[in-house]
Amino acid sequence: MKNNLVKKHFDSVSTDYDYYKKKNSFYYDNLKLLLKSLISENKNIFEFGCGTGDLLSSLNPKKGLGYDISGGMIKLAKTKHRFNKKLTFVSRLPTSIHPSPEYIFMSDVIEHLDNPKKEFTNIAKLMDRKTKFVMTMANPRVEPILMLAEKLKLKMPEGPHKRIVYGDIIALTKKAGLRLVRHDYKLLIPIKIPVITNLFNKYMEKYFKGLAFIEYFVFTKKDR
Repeated sequence: MKNNLVKKHFDSVSTDYDYYKKKNSFYYDNLKLLLKSLISENKNIFEFGCGTGDLLSSLNPKKGLGYDISGGMIKLAKTKHRFNKKLTFVSRLPTSIHPSPEYIFMSDVIEHLDNPKKEFTNIAKLMDRKTKFVMTMANPRVEPILMLAEKLKLKMPEGPHKRIVYGDIIALTKKAGLRLVRHDYKLLIPIKIPVITNLFNKYMEKYFKGLAFIEYFVFTKKDR
């Protein structure tokens, strides 16, 4: 994938982005809950691939910085959150952040990166020893279901992407100087179906975690 193709895609879907998030609100609400369980409130937080800024805003940061390659997304984020003085949105990846963020997170972004190793290295440069890097993504095992949902217009068009499996992520992050401290799966059923969703997500998920829709990682920076 070339960055210009990814940028063009997200610029084109930016005006419908929040529509699709509302349409899939059960998934996004659970993603927010997961992030809140991993990222503390009132901290300095940097989001890589912030979209229209709702995830960053939901974490109630002391100071939040959101970056996205799409100028269309950044324009909408600035408009939506214009009264929240704790949030800043930029369309250029910062080369440094002072003070270093306590948390960096990336959600549903890695599959769109042209050069994941390069971006992991860029992220590592923004971290200190106390920074935690949280990454969530769609479980590659559910890709056929996601593509079917897209064809049925039940989810946002994915655009240029390539799913990356666990082993490759570990290899790439290790080369970038990151250390894995947590890895797990969440949300076996990502849509609300009376009785069934609660039953499976509450009681059955522990037996079928490898098939859950969200795969997530937490990294810290390796000691040199």
